[in-house]
Amino acid sequence: MAALMVVVYHTYVIFRVPTYWSATPFGNVPKFMDSGVDFFFVLSGFIILDAHLRDVGSPARFVNYIWRRALRIYPLYWAVFLAVLIPLLLTKAEVDPSRILREFFLLPAWGLVPDQKIVVVSWTLCFEIVFYALVGAAIFNRILGVLLGGFWLLAAAYSITETVPANWTILCSPYPVLFLIGMVVRQVWSSGKFSLPLAPTFLLGCAIFAVGAINRVNSIGIEAGPTQWLYGAGAALIILASVETERRAVFEFPQWLTRIGDASYSLYLVHFTVLSVLAKLVIATSLAKGLPLQVLFVGMVAVTVAVGMAVHILIEKPLLKGLSRKRTVARQSLGPTLDSIQVKDPSPQDLARQLSSADR
Repeated sequence: MAALMVVVYHTYVIFRVPTYWSATPFGNVPKFMDSGVDFFFVLSGFIILDAHLRDVGSPARFVNYIWRRALRIYPLYWAVFLAVLIPLLLTKAEVDPSRILREFFLLPAWGLVPDQKIVVVSWTLCFEIVFYALVGAAIFNRILGVLLGGFWLLAAAYSITETVPANWTILCSPYPVLFLIGMVVRQVWSSGKFSLPLAPTFLLGCAIFAVGAINRVNSIGIEAGPTQWLYGAGAALIILASVETERRAVFEFPQWLTRIGDASYSLYLVHFTVLSVLAKLVIATSLAKGLPLQVLFVGMVAVTVAVGMAVHILIEKPLLKGLSRKRTVARQSLGPTLDSIQVKDPSPQDLARQLSSADR
C-alpha cells in the first residue's frame, strides 16, 4: 500500500506540470501520499533490526552484513540509474562527473533537491545508506553504533527547532526518528508481550496517520517535522498490528497486495521515469484525447504498477538470484567461515578435562 501511495503521489505531481495537463483530477487529496516514504522508513527500521539484531557487536559478521545490504540496494538501482543516465547523456545534457559518481554510489549529494537527482527518488536511498552505515557501525562496535545513532537523532531534533541549510539535510532532518520508531516496534513485537486488540490498534494507527495527512492537504498548523513523526507513530501501530495479525494467522492478506509488496523496490525505483515517459507519449500522440482525466490518471497508475512488477520479475529477481548464487559458490570455495561453524557448549566431562589440562 505504501508503494502504491508513492506512485499515486507522483502521478498527481506530473498531472500538475503545465506542459502536461496542469490539472488535479482528484483535487489535492493525493498530496499526502508522499507519506508512503515515511512509512517505508519506519518499515525499514523494523526489518533491518529484525534481520541483523544478532549481528550487533559481532565484527566477524560485518562483511556479510555489508554484502547483504549492498546486494539488496545497488544492483537494481544501478540498472535503473544507467537506463536513465545514458539517454540523458545522449541528449548532450551537461552532467557533472562528480555528481554521477556520488549518485552512482548513493552518497549524499549535498544541496541537491529530489527533482535534481538523475533517479528522482534516489534521495530516499541516501538516507537508507546512512542508516545501513550506522547499523554496520553497531555490528562492528556496539558502542560506536549507539553513539553515532544518538548524534543523528540529536541532529534530527535540532532540525525541528532551527532552519537547516540545504546541504545539511541528510544529517539534520526528521527521518532518523522514523528508523528509530521502526526499531522500537520490532522490539515490542518480538518480546511477545503485545496484547492490545488488533483491529483497534490498526485503526488507531490509521487515525494518527490521517491527522498528518489532513495537515498535509489542508494545513491545520502542524509543522513539517512533527507531521512526519505523526506519520511515523501511525505507521508504527499499523505495522505492529499487521505483523501480529500475520503471526496469529487471524487474517490472510490478499495475494495481489503481497505481489505488489514483493515488487515494491522495483516499483519505487522505476515509477517516476515510467510516469514521465507515459505523460510524454500521451501528449505527443493525443492517445487520450477526450478521455476523462480521472480515467487517464488511474490508467497511468495501473500501467506503471504493471511495469514495476515486470521489472521485479524479469530483472530484479534473476539479478539477485544470480548474484546470491555466485556469493554462495565463492563462500563454499573458501571453506567454513565464522558464521557457518557450529560451536557447541562443552559437556561437563570436556570442561573437567580442559581444566585439568590447564592445571598441568
